[in-house]
Amino acid sequence: MRRATSVVGWLVVVLVGVGILGLVYGFSLYPRLHAGQRVVDNLTPAFTPEAAAGDRAGINFLSDAVNTLDPIVTPKGGAASEVPKLVSFVSKRTGLTQTQVLTTLQQKFPHTTALLQTLPLSSVNEEVPGLVQFLATTLKTSPDNVLATLKQNFPAIHQAVTALPTVTQGWNAVPGTEKLTRFSTEQPVRSAPEIRSYYSSDVVPVVERNTTNMAQLHDWWPKVDSFPLILTVVGALAAGLGVVMLVFSLMVKRGRGVKMTAWAAVFVVGAAVFGLVFGAGLFARLGGAGHLVDDAAPVFTDARIAGDKASIGFVSSVVDLADPIVLTEGGAAAEVPKLVAFVSRQTGLSQAAVLSTLQQKFPHTTALLQAIPLSEVTAELPRLVAFLSTALKATPEQVNAALGQNFPHLAQAITYLPKVTEGWKNVPGTTAGSPMHTAVGVRDYFGKAVVPALAANQADFNELNGHWPPLILVTPLLGAISVVVMLWAGIFFCACWGVGRWRYGPGLYEVPGEAERVPAHLG
Repeated sequence: MRRATSVVGWLVVVLVGVGILGLVYGFSLYPRLHAGQRVVDNLTPAFTPEAAAGDRAGINFLSDAVNTLDPIVTPKGGAASEVPKLVSFVSKRTGLTQTQVLTTLQQKFPHTTALLQTLPLSSVNEEVPGLVQFLATTLKTSPDNVLATLKQNFPAIHQAVTALPTVTQGWNAVPGTEKLTRFSTEQPVRSAPEIRSYYSSDVVPVVERNTTNMAQLHDWWPKVDSFPLILTVVGALAAGLGVVMLVFSLMVKRGRGVKMTAWAAVFVVGAAVFGLVFGAGLFARLGGAGHLVDDAAPVFTDARIAGDKASIGFVSSVVDLADPIVLTEGGAAAEVPKLVAFVSRQTGLSQAAVLSTLQQKFPHTTALLQAIPLSEVTAELPRLVAFLSTALKATPEQVNAALGQNFPHLAQAITYLPKVTEGWKNVPGTTAGSPMHTAVGVRDYFGKAVVPALAANQADFNELNGHWPPLILVTPLLGAISVVVMLWAGIFFCACWGVGRWRYGPGLYEVPGEAERVPAHLG
């Protein structure tokens, strides 16, 4: 083969090897893919199909809780203003006075009526400081001692009372979410319903869409962080072999066998890269990684990480408020008569007198204490609908339709409350023993596992995502390089082999033993 042609051929091989090394270091594949491997290792448990199903079940349950509470937490929810209208509506339809209607409801459905008299829950929050001061004066102690006594002797009530201000004051504007926005629309996410929609429609779908992509990155061989080393070895071999053969071609006229062997080695290097690309599933793995990174990128911004922490902290307060009062097992219901008895003993007043005084001075708070556990409200609702059906001479379906049409906010709370009370210890869509089988488990999973994991992996994710080119382009580049290398090596290998055998053109190569047949000026 002519010396100039051989030199050009090997110079191209050197450039290809240097190009592969340049791709590895110029595209920062070492830091990017090592960071990516840490992200894969740390977040794979959150991207399994089981975890995705649990996320969806958990967020659906939280959505039911939001739908229950949104009408009743603040006056803005609308349910409080509908209560007197409902009493008036029943009064007109039955001919009873409003007082008679209310008395009948209290007798037949005491928990439900007490809950209606509680609304909105923000009114309870407004009464609590006065209640604490009243108890301090009555018991001849300080407000701090009252709270300490509640915490020690009535921990369930204390937990609910402590969490209530955070929930009522932050329901429509959760502190710390000032910069939190939806992914595509950039709409603000401030209120509890908006937080629910943000997790349900933005965050959880990222997990649902990428379980396969994460599994391919985690489960397939070789690991993601080994790709830069493999490519470095391939690039160094190509560049090194190219330099050696470039010098060989400049210094040695003959050596067809050596050159053919060298070109075969180059072909093997190209085939190795080709095999890595297709045999190790790089198209699927790095392509999937690119889709995952693009899909998850909005989750890992500073504003959303901070907003996630604040929003999940607020969800935790909601669960702290509800957990003692939703079910009998929560403990607050059992503590109410004990609290009345305690105040009675300390003041010398009868329990009836204590309860009457509390009702007069703090009607919303007293009503809430009488309404719990909320599971009793759920138990009363079917009987309440049947009672209204008889009183209004309508079918249960007509009663529900009338409630939905005339009192939509109350109807919403009534519709979703059973889902909350029935699912509090058994979240629908989860299995016993799973992290999210209970409402507290859902809170803990998102608050102690998911959001902290996002925060802990933010720097690595941004390292993976913060360089050009996108991961999805790396594989086509490597595939193209491998094909070019194999074609180039194949052409020159065939040229070496063919010239020696068929002598393509005069003087292209000197076949051993036939030097005398080749003109000297072409040697």
